[in-house]
Amino acid sequence: MKTASVMLSVIAAGALAQPQIVNSFDAPDTGVTGLAYADNDLYAVTSSRVIYRMDPVTGQVEDSFSITPTGPDGLGYAGSLLYVTNGTSNVYKYTLGGTSEGTTSLYCSG
Repeated sequence: MKTASVMLSVIAAGALAQPQIVNSFDAPDTGVTGLAYADNDLYAVTSSRVIYRMDPVTGQVEDSFSITPTGPDGLGYAGSLLYVTNGTSNVYKYTLGGTSEGTTSLYCSG
């Protein structure tokens, strides 16, 4: 059994409604640092530099692929790409099948 678990929740409409856990399952690996939902699949990135594609209902791992950035700490989805952050100004882009699409640099000043 993995030491982490993934929980999905649905937030009901209304200001006083409480979130409800509608499903939970074991995480695909330890060290999950980010989740994203894309094209009816749930994606999880781990500190061991792997992205897992899972069935969002059962948690069954359907595919996985390795990524290059060290220390991934966030995962997002927009358009047709997954975006991985690692605490730097670089954002790493991947297709849903695991092909690298390069990086984008973000510069913020405040």
